[in-house]
Amino acid sequence: MRFGEYLKSKRKQKSVTQEDLARCLNVSSVFIHQLETGKVDAPSYERCEQLSTILNVGIEELWNVARRERLKRFMQKEEIIDENLEVLGKEEKLLIKLFRSLDDDMRKDFSGMVFMLLRHSQSEELQKVLDEFMKCG
Repeated sequence: MRFGEYLKSKRKQKSVTQEDLARCLNVSSVFIHQLETGKVDAPSYERCEQLSTILNVGIEELWNVARRERLKRFMQKEEIIDENLEVLGKEEKLLIKLFRSLDDDMRKDFSGMVFMLLRHSQSEELQKVLDEFMKCG
């Protein structure tokens, strides 16, 4: 369950309006609406503590839902998972680990080998990614 859906269900169970909740948190009702519709990130632990008190919900339960959503957004932003929520495979993780463990000179050599291996590929998408990769290196 998304955090916004969870928050909305708990808020309605307690017969609390978005405006009432906003007033208790000293935020705008627009912010509460954005939380419930997923337009803003799930709240911090401190904000979850406030919500748990107002809605009389256990902090661990509330924070687990928020933390899961925050982690998912972070992973998408960092491209650890894609928009379809596909997690990196074992080989991809190992390549990233290997690349991160290299010193600057070895990274340049590694990047050069990748470029040499893939420069003649016919895939336009692969060429775009390769060009982007080489700009970073």
